[in-house]
Amino acid sequence: MASNLSNAIFKTLIYADIFDYPLTKDEIWQKLIKIKIKNDKLKSAIRSLSHAKLKDLKLIKYINGYYFLQGKKEIVTLRQRRKRWSEKKLKIVKKIVPLLRLIPSIKLIGITGAMAINNAKEDDDIDLFIVSSRDLLWTTRLLATLLLQIIGRRRQPGEIHIKDRVCLNMFVTENHLSVPPNERDLFTAHEVTQMKPIYYTNQTYQKFLRANQWVRKYLPNAIGIKNALKTPRMVARRQLRSCGRDSSEVEKSGMPVFHSLEKISKYFQLWYMKKRRTTEVIADGIIRFHPQDARKWVLKKYKQRLADFGL
Repeated sequence: MASNLSNAIFKTLIYADIFDYPLTKDEIWQKLIKIKIKNDKLKSAIRSLSHAKLKDLKLIKYINGYYFLQGKKEIVTLRQRRKRWSEKKLKIVKKIVPLLRLIPSIKLIGITGAMAINNAKEDDDIDLFIVSSRDLLWTTRLLATLLLQIIGRRRQPGEIHIKDRVCLNMFVTENHLSVPPNERDLFTAHEVTQMKPIYYTNQTYQKFLRANQWVRKYLPNAIGIKNALKTPRMVARRQLRSCGRDSSEVEKSGMPVFHSLEKISKYFQLWYMKKRRTTEVIADGIIRFHPQDARKWVLKKYKQRLADFGL
């Protein structure tokens, strides 16, 4: 590659290609790996890289506004199909969120994984990330799980047919928003910046991003980080107006009962999980369930791809 910028563009497209995800010019800028640059300076660099050759093949192709690696033309059409599937799943989430909001200890509900960037497969489940009030992690998880069980949307452990099932794959408390240092890498930086908040109160989304400023090391142009740090709490305000109560009123009405249930909730859930534990992460202020932890295989594949291209 001719320059550090060209390398960064190519690496960004290689990473996206792992997920069969072509990028627009703006998305290349937002996801540009480890290079901070103004958006308008990317155009000429992308054009020159599009004409670069490796083994007599053009490295990058461009169709209908999308950039992708040579030989992957089909992922442009695939992205459009996955967008439609993701939009259908989003309609399901929007029906569920008003119910989850009845749990007063929930501070934020966000979509994670492929669906967060409209790249979900038709048979995928729906991954939700939840932030709870401090010291109410286990009670929040218990109530959210029971609610999804009642309405028939919960993804069951070991379930094979998971299409449109909801997986509550990560809970953190509002005082444990920062990703642990040993998990701060390129994969997690994408997950943090791509997480799509559907509901939040008390500027929890902005607090989450401020607690994870380390992502700038990997994705310095990430649009989510830049905007959220200066954007008013519009989502929360609209939602709280619609239900007629502010967050402080909700907490005053429900929290004392919840606090008395926290120890019981934790004991019961740990007992239930005892013989079913696999890859779960359970620590102070965090519960994470990933039936298939993508972080390791994605980073391994990315490293191999870079080696294949001599980067």
